[in-house]
Amino acid sequence: MTVNAAQVALSYLSDRRRNDLRKGSADKMGISEILSSRSGRMHAVPVLGASVMMHLALAVAASPALGISARPNLAEARSWGYQLQMVDPDLVADSPYDLMVIDYARDGSAEQAFSRSDVMAMKRRPDGGSRIVLAYLSIGEAEDYRFYWNRNWQASAPSWLGKENPDWPGNYAVRYWDTAWQDVILGGPEAYLDRIIAAGFDGVYLDRIDAFDIADPTLSRARRMQVMVEFVSTIAAYARSAQPGFIVVGQNAEELLNYPDYAAAIDGVGKEDLFFGLDGDGTLNSKGELRASLTPLQRFLASGKPVFLIEYLDTAEAMALAHKNAEALGVPLFIGSRELDDVRSR
Repeated sequence: MTVNAAQVALSYLSDRRRNDLRKGSADKMGISEILSSRSGRMHAVPVLGASVMMHLALAVAASPALGISARPNLAEARSWGYQLQMVDPDLVADSPYDLMVIDYARDGSAEQAFSRSDVMAMKRRPDGGSRIVLAYLSIGEAEDYRFYWNRNWQASAPSWLGKENPDWPGNYAVRYWDTAWQDVILGGPEAYLDRIIAAGFDGVYLDRIDAFDIADPTLSRARRMQVMVEFVSTIAAYARSAQPGFIVVGQNAEELLNYPDYAAAIDGVGKEDLFFGLDGDGTLNSKGELRASLTPLQRFLASGKPVFLIEYLDTAEAMALAHKNAEALGVPLFIGSRELDDVRSR
């Protein structure tokens, strides 16, 4: 059963509890051969930390008519752009996309954050129509170039801060279930999500939701998955209590779509490397890898919510096949470099 943000918030306040992709055949296959897959479901219950509960209660109390949603229709987006580096608001405004995902700031700092007027300008399409603009927000890793980073953490790390990601220097694992990390993300005017809301973004594009795959001696993988569901549900309810219709899109972690609470909390999914790239850029994914992702993604699409694909390709043959497969699946595709430094799709 789907409930509105006020009901979710109140249910939270009454409760004080606090990828592995399946490897199959190495055979490669076309998208049309496996579009009928299905899989089971599980259930999780969202929870909140005390400080977030207080802010959420105040927001719910102060927000009239929360049952009326004014959200832009994400499902109507037929094209999208995804750029995190070297973002030029003028080029974004001139782009043809129905949906645009950008970083909150030009360089991650508060000083270089996009202003509300910047965001409003990027929402206007060249034809006079409106564009949905989402802010990228990593909730499963901390980044040392962000405004929230404290240099003292290098010498004396907080309890929630883990090891540096060897593939992405400057990015650090976090114990995202720790309320101190959650306070960095939401719950006050200086928190990351609150800044995004104040800047006028239509919503957030959540990354590193798949951080449940990082082992932690204090929690099993199953529990790490559930607390990620709880965290995303908290983010969605909190944001919508402040801004009805706020959009939440989760990147990757399609395993979590087996949790009804997660599928209900998000408005869309961004999926990287569906067709290529799991064994290296430009390498076609196997039959098993493709099926493992398509099964939950198809079910999500059947619910009426959209999926947006991103592939990192640079050959004409691979790009043509990716476009063909995305068209067969009926979902928007953006092709770029992993640096995501160009507004133009290939």
